[in-house]
Amino acid sequence: MRRMWIGLALLSTSWLWGLGYYHETSWPLWALAVLGATLLLAHAPITLPKPAGIWEAIVLLLPAVAFLRWPHRAGPLLLVAGLLLCAVPIPRRWPRMLGLGVVLTGALVLVQSLAMVVYANATARSHELPRFLAHLLAALTRVLGAEVTLDGTTLALRTVRAVHRLGATWELLLDPATACFLVGGIVLLSLTHGENDGLKERSRSRIRPRAAFLLIVLVWLPVRAAILISVFLHRDFRTEYNEPFTLMNQFWSTWLHLILLAGPVFLSTQFIRKPAAEVQPASSEQRYSWGASLRMTGLVFIGALLLTAAWLWNPTGPRKAGRVLVDEQHSRWEPTQRAYDVNWYGPEAGYNYACIYDYCSRFYDMSRLEAPLDANTLDDCDILVVKTPTIRYDPNEVAQITDFVEDGGGLLLIGDHTNVFTMGTCLNDIARSFGFTFRHDCLWHIDRIGEQVYQVPVVPHPIVQNMSELDFATSCSIDPGDSRGRAVIQAAGLRSLPAAYHVGNFMPPIEDRADARYGSFIQLWAAERGTGRVVAFTDSTIFSNFATFEPGKAELMLGMLEWLNHHSVRRWPGIAMAVGGVMLMVLGVVTARSRPGAWLLVLAVAVCGGVCAAAGVRIAHARAVPAPKELRPYVQVVIDRTVCDAPLSRNGAILGQANGFAIFERWILRLGYFISRRRGSDAFAGDLLVLFCPDQRIDERFRERLVEYVSAGGRVLLLDSPENTGSTANSLLYPFGLSVERNVPISGPLLVPSGWPAIQVNSACRVAGGTPFVTVANTPVAAQVNHGRGTVAVVGFGSTFSDAQMGMTGEVIPDSNLRRLFDLEFELLRACTSGLQSAEAIMRRQD
Repeated sequence: MRRMWIGLALLSTSWLWGLGYYHETSWPLWALAVLGATLLLAHAPITLPKPAGIWEAIVLLLPAVAFLRWPHRAGPLLLVAGLLLCAVPIPRRWPRMLGLGVVLTGALVLVQSLAMVVYANATARSHELPRFLAHLLAALTRVLGAEVTLDGTTLALRTVRAVHRLGATWELLLDPATACFLVGGIVLLSLTHGENDGLKERSRSRIRPRAAFLLIVLVWLPVRAAILISVFLHRDFRTEYNEPFTLMNQFWSTWLHLILLAGPVFLSTQFIRKPAAEVQPASSEQRYSWGASLRMTGLVFIGALLLTAAWLWNPTGPRKAGRVLVDEQHSRWEPTQRAYDVNWYGPEAGYNYACIYDYCSRFYDMSRLEAPLDANTLDDCDILVVKTPTIRYDPNEVAQITDFVEDGGGLLLIGDHTNVFTMGTCLNDIARSFGFTFRHDCLWHIDRIGEQVYQVPVVPHPIVQNMSELDFATSCSIDPGDSRGRAVIQAAGLRSLPAAYHVGNFMPPIEDRADARYGSFIQLWAAERGTGRVVAFTDSTIFSNFATFEPGKAELMLGMLEWLNHHSVRRWPGIAMAVGGVMLMVLGVVTARSRPGAWLLVLAVAVCGGVCAAAGVRIAHARAVPAPKELRPYVQVVIDRTVCDAPLSRNGAILGQANGFAIFERWILRLGYFISRRRGSDAFAGDLLVLFCPDQRIDERFRERLVEYVSAGGRVLLLDSPENTGSTANSLLYPFGLSVERNVPISGPLLVPSGWPAIQVNSACRVAGGTPFVTVANTPVAAQVNHGRGTVAVVGFGSTFSDAQMGMTGEVIPDSNLRRLFDLEFELLRACTSGLQSAEAIMRRQD
């Protein structure tokens, strides 16, 4: 039994590696932990159904293997692998022994998978312990001899150097690894105890070990917290006086969580008896009751279907007219009124919502509120956007907004970190009316300060269903309170620091702080009131001109507006569905309990029902809330990321690299065009495809799609340079009769078409083929060719447009020389996107 408890501890801790719950995902460590657990659980004394039941379970589990993502996919995959080892007649004993361990491991992984989802959701809503548990931790700390005072749910620990305000949180008392150990232990005992006893003895043999195990874990939890606090204080005492504190990393150390499971593992081996010997599956000669199997399958399947749908489904009402009103009256930050054009440069031009406003106007009827709210302001409005408010709303205005939502209106609240510029205070004047608030904190990834990549889940909320991933800048978190709603974006691996009000932007210093909360947090919340909806987002920076067309961000804005442009469903029977689902599943379990190995069939049917419901919900979301249709035309410029990996901006940050083209990309917006980074076949969905110094292997299918795209009327701009030593441009260009010759670098003044600014280039390649439209000393360095109904333009002096040459950062204010370079880019883009002039016409202008 000791081996089983150790295996369970490894399996419980593996989730921290596999999910990246605190640190970056470590697939090798996750795989080793799962493999080690499987070997330790081998020859588990569990009961399997008859051979027909085993094959039935395998078939039921296959949809989950295909649908789920790693590491959640491991559960059904292990079950299928283990059942195959047990079902296939192999004339050796060890495959069955290993198969039993694999089956048990798969069952534990499945249950712990659900436990991790529940744990992350629960702690994201609130990390704080109830007051009586916080008092318990304070009392235990005093027993240790430490000086401690409880301030709300914060333990103020006094040491020689400092007063550490350590949060009394769920993560401190019940960490995710211990939560998985608790859930997994109950399942382990349920599957390995009491199968060989009579009815009365079986009941006792199952209840006693589970009760003992539960008591062991409950007693261990405060002891574990006391050990962590003791280690924390000891490390404080061991820190030299002039050294900064680095104490909090112990609380998110996966290895320490694994070590601390040694306590309940040891106690479980001492106080829980060894299970009975393995029970063999029923003989295949016994008659298999298909009728009983169908009854159980139907009850459990429908129950799981209803329960999963009640949890994941976000029903939506009819679509509204799409009239969006953006409040500029209460905001002096991120304005929308001034266009991002070729004449406005500097920081204020970047911290601006003009581009995203213009983009949204292509899908919705956009207007601005530039006067105080009154009783009639919102009469002709479907969606009110309150973004980055810096002026507080008076009670009458809040009442007007609340009534607007209750009557079917949509409200979008956009805030930012730490109550910067009092945004949080202004937003909470409104948000409290709906039962939630913006916290005055900032969220950072535990390992990577200033970086957080959000991955869309397998069953996304309709708001984020058209995204793949999203880079956050720095957000605050949402306290959902008692509001009726859902966490649209929830992420783990984060730590929360409070605002620093002595700093201009309230951003706290990056330092080790005991009062930091950590784990899972809500960053996008969707609530409902009456027939209206409210969406609260916590990172306004990503919609600034300098970042809003990076991957996922414009899609997020459209997703929020489209969700709000639908009425809410007033009578959603989610609770009734959940209750009905639980009742049906319980009835199914009761129906099957007398059958040998019924647990496996119940688990397989429940997983199949849940996966079918999840897949159905995903389809229902896509059909009910499709991407908005274009109302006004616009120019879409696609930046290829399939064969080009030149550095581009991330959250607007530009490093000024010699091979980067982030400024060139951003300046495309100044022409009123819109940009999107795409890869694969999605790269051919725009009006102009831009390729920055291709250097990746060219797939034959990608080249064929490129030719088809141009033939159908698409336009391509390819930039290359002598510095791109690994260039694969010619592999793309040969179907068009073009090539880039880089054997002799060229330098000198450019001869450009009439009206274009002339500049000096230090490095260029000769472009062969097509019709030249830029030359250096009679050598063509840019050429264009017509192919079908489209065009391909190649520029051989691409490094001239690199970030190092274009001003290093996106906040640069150009001098006369740099302005000529910018204007050359603008002329080049206008010529490529117009589609109205041939290369010969350009050359005539040049002459």
